[in-house]
Amino acid sequence: MSRSHSAIDRIHSTKSSKWTKLVSKNPARTVDALDIGPTGRTNAHGDNGEDFIFAMDAVRRVAEALSRMTLPQKSGEDPEGNSSEDDLRKDMEGLVNAGVVEALCRNVIELKGDTMADDAMSSFYPPFVILYFIIIGMNVDNLDDHAEQKETPVNRRALRVIMDNWEEMSNRWWKEPQNSLKQDAAHEPERLLVSRLMGYLLLEDSSMYSKILHPSSNSLSLISRHWAYSTSASVARLNLSILRSIIFFKFSQNVEEYLKEHERPSVVSLLNKVYTGISDPSASGKYGPNDQTSPQRILYTMSTRLAFGDPLYAVEDLGFCHDIYVGLRESAASSNSSEFDDFADALRNSETYWRNAFALMHVKNSGNSMRTEKELSAAVLNLALKLVLQQPANEVAQLTQTWVKTGLFSVLDETMEDLVRIPGTARLLTFFYTTIKESCLSSSFPLDILEALKNEFPRQRAVGAVMRYESEQKNSQTKDLTATGDQKNEEDIPDAEDPIWINGLWQAMGWLEGVCHRDHHGHERAQLREEEKKLDLDTSSTLCARRSCGKKAVSKCSSCKEFWYCGAECQKLDWKEHRPICKNNFAAPYMQTVRLGTKKLTGGNVARLGLTGLGPNDSNTGHNDTVTAVDRLKDLSDYMMPLAFLIVVVAAQVFGVWDDLGRWVGAF
Repeated sequence: MSRSHSAIDRIHSTKSSKWTKLVSKNPARTVDALDIGPTGRTNAHGDNGEDFIFAMDAVRRVAEALSRMTLPQKSGEDPEGNSSEDDLRKDMEGLVNAGVVEALCRNVIELKGDTMADDAMSSFYPPFVILYFIIIGMNVDNLDDHAEQKETPVNRRALRVIMDNWEEMSNRWWKEPQNSLKQDAAHEPERLLVSRLMGYLLLEDSSMYSKILHPSSNSLSLISRHWAYSTSASVARLNLSILRSIIFFKFSQNVEEYLKEHERPSVVSLLNKVYTGISDPSASGKYGPNDQTSPQRILYTMSTRLAFGDPLYAVEDLGFCHDIYVGLRESAASSNSSEFDDFADALRNSETYWRNAFALMHVKNSGNSMRTEKELSAAVLNLALKLVLQQPANEVAQLTQTWVKTGLFSVLDETMEDLVRIPGTARLLTFFYTTIKESCLSSSFPLDILEALKNEFPRQRAVGAVMRYESEQKNSQTKDLTATGDQKNEEDIPDAEDPIWINGLWQAMGWLEGVCHRDHHGHERAQLREEEKKLDLDTSSTLCARRSCGKKAVSKCSSCKEFWYCGAECQKLDWKEHRPICKNNFAAPYMQTVRLGTKKLTGGNVARLGLTGLGPNDSNTGHNDTVTAVDRLKDLSDYMMPLAFLIVVVAAQVFGVWDDLGRWVGAF
């Protein structure tokens, strides 16, 4: 038995050595062997299907060694073999000139595997891997912005051949998903490779956009499918990153070249490609009931990806959701289509999506960088604010109901200590709380949702965190906050880091609590602004201060004398939450804000911040009155990476070498 194995090993070694030499000495014969196929007949050189396998492996080793040698190496990693980069590049140029790229493209389009075991790669995956290695190995110098471009006829030939065959190759991937749909980590390289190669081609040639964005192309649908079936956050992130960049034209400078001669496709048409990809019949209801609408299905898909719990992926997912919402809204402004309303309605009601997003805001002290943690929290808040800012009260109510069910206010309470220290977050939260408060004052805001919201307040721990941070700021600054604000133009909205926002945040929180805790059943809320002027300020908030108690208050805290309780038991139960405010002299100013409700923020700054007036939520307010500083906030909450940074991030994901690409041999 051992001798038999030894004989097989010798034959294998002899064959492998033979084709390794032929790659250099006779690239034309090597290319001819690639046309045979694993079960093909003997060709004019006397080579057969067995030779095809060894020839393919020899080409793969040259291409992979060249790509690994030219890309940055991991610590302790050595390129395969002893060949120099010049020798490898010379061998590869000979193969390209002999037609190896054309032959590999034909293999992707036509090659059939003998078996399709569960652990085997799709038959067209191995030649596609080699094409990827060839392109990266021969063009990697072009990835460095500071390096001199080394474009050669050989490089261009390889790129052009792949682009010329792209439609047929992507059709093969699309029509025969085979094992790439199996929920197994072994097939993650298959779900990764198309995006990587496509991303590189987009960076290299603007004409690639024409192929991908053509109405008959299924490239976006294919990437969407791979995104939906991925089993790891890293693969899901790359697919979604490429998808998002193409749909919203954020990928590279080549976009401008494409748009010079082509009309930009509508967001609706491109999203339909995504819907096709995630709604393929082979999904078999995997992403929810088959009767889901397309917006519900994509939100369900995004929710399952958020469930990976990876902050890096989540930032991309939340950004994609934000872009869809904004893109469809802009599209709806120029058409009568219902796509925006359908998506917005689905998003407002998607409890799973919001619950998974909020859960990720708890991630702290993980292996990921603090920068990612900050981006994640800002992305969640930005999306939330985008959906309520200047929107009708009924839509805000719908969202508020979803957020109450999915625990948003509990999450804000638990994470506020960290949130307020993230640059720009205080401004987002100020507008967030204020916008919900304004909607609560509208006569169209449902009383049952207002009651549910009332049970979410007070959040003394969150308020204490904000006021404590403001106190820290005051102690470290020499300028008076009011004086700082008054020095600015009355028409200007303060910068994101202006101290006024942290001062305004805890008062905006007090506004919302004050509105929620009034006796709304005893007043017509459409007339609340007039009625509140008549209310005794000492009795305008008469409910027990322990959250969700709901009983009438009869006694006050003997220490701060500002918070009232229904009895000693509730006061005792609430002490853990109340203590941070009570013991820091924060209770009096905060409760003054709660009692004043909508009347006051900070002297002289209310109008300048654009936080007064009901704006579009007030049915009794004229059009001219709605044009406040809030109207100039449309761009403030946009959470979008700078283009240059996005290019770097996407490029880094595209060109990383997948450690397990060597599994390609399993396809045979």
